[in-house]
Amino acid sequence: MKKKDIIVIVVLLIISGIGIFGYQMMNGDNETVAIYYQKELVQELDINENQVYTMEGEYGSFSLEIKDGQYRAINVECPNHNCEKVGWVKKGSSKQIVCSPNDIYIQQIGVEENQIQK
Repeated sequence: MKKKDIIVIVVLLIISGIGIFGYQMMNGDNETVAIYYQKELVQELDINENQVYTMEGEYGSFSLEIKDGQYRAINVECPNHNCEKVGWVKKGSSKQIVCSPNDIYIQQIGVEENQIQK
């Protein structure tokens, strides 16, 4: 390799590193999962802390499991269990978990595409 080739490669690696760092800084708000009940914020949970949060909704109980930087609905008392069928939602995703019978909505804070309107 020529000296110019090495310089170009080093510059590209530096630019890539800056881009990755910038992306992580911009998406740093996605560390929190927000739980809404009847469109009111009930709880904010750290997505990096393994835990199970249970609450009572309109129809029955609803549990949210957070594990390894992702989360899912479990042990939900509702007729269709569509919220459980969503499966695991990874950190940084704009996907929401919605349990309509219980009037519960789960989303990550900082993800703009699906913000709940109050």
